[in-house]
Amino acid sequence: MNAGALPLLARLGEAASFPPTVRNYESDPWSYMRRKLGDCAGPLREYKQALYTEARARLLEDLRDSFLKPGALLDHKEIFEKLLTPGDYADLAFHLEPGGDPQSRREAVAVLLAGATVKTVFDVEALPPERRGKPWQALVEEASRRLELDKLKKIFDRRPKTERRRAYAVRRARRNLAEFLTVTRGEAGMRDEVTLFVLARLEAVIAALLRLLNSC
Repeated sequence: MNAGALPLLARLGEAASFPPTVRNYESDPWSYMRRKLGDCAGPLREYKQALYTEARARLLEDLRDSFLKPGALLDHKEIFEKLLTPGDYADLAFHLEPGGDPQSRREAVAVLLAGATVKTVFDVEALPPERRGKPWQALVEEASRRLELDKLKKIFDRRPKTERRRAYAVRRARRNLAEFLTVTRGEAGMRDEVTLFVLARLEAVIAALLRLLNSC
C-alpha cells in the first residue's frame, strides 16, 4: 500500500488549524481553510485508489470460487458502492447478482473493473445537486449537523457578514472539524488506515465545509 490515509489526514489537520506561524503570511482564514480542504483532493484520490486496488484483487480472487455464497457478493457490492461512480457501480452490481456462469462472470467483472473510475467527494460535488443522489445529500446533511454548520450558517446569515463575524464563523468551523477528526486518531497518533465507513463520513464533512465556505 502507499502512504495510506496519513497525507489526507494531514491536510484535514491543517484545515482544522490556523496557528500563529500561518497567520504571519495568511490574512484570510476563510480562504486558507477552503484551500486546505481543496488540497485534500490528491491524497484522497490516491488513498481511495489504493483501497479500490485491494478490493478489486479480493473480488477477483473470490470469484474464482464456483460456489461463492450470495452473502459474499453482497459484501463486495457494499464496498464498491462507496468507491465507484454510480454508472460503474450499476454495471458491476449487475454482474454480481447470484447465478450465471462463474467463469464468464469473472471475466466480465475483470474487464469492467479494469476501466472503472473511482469517485471522490470532489467528483460528486462537481455535479448538479439533482445528480448527486439522495443518499449522498443525506450524508452531507448529517455531517453538517454533526459539525453544527447548519446552526452556524443560520447565525451567520442573520446579520451583515463583516470580517469579524467571518473570522468567528471559520474559527468555530475549524474547532468542530478538529473535534470530528479525533475519530481518526489512535494512541500513537493519526491512523495510517481509515475504513470506508469513516472515509465516507470524512468526505461528507469536506463537502459540508466547502458548501459553507463557498456560500458565504
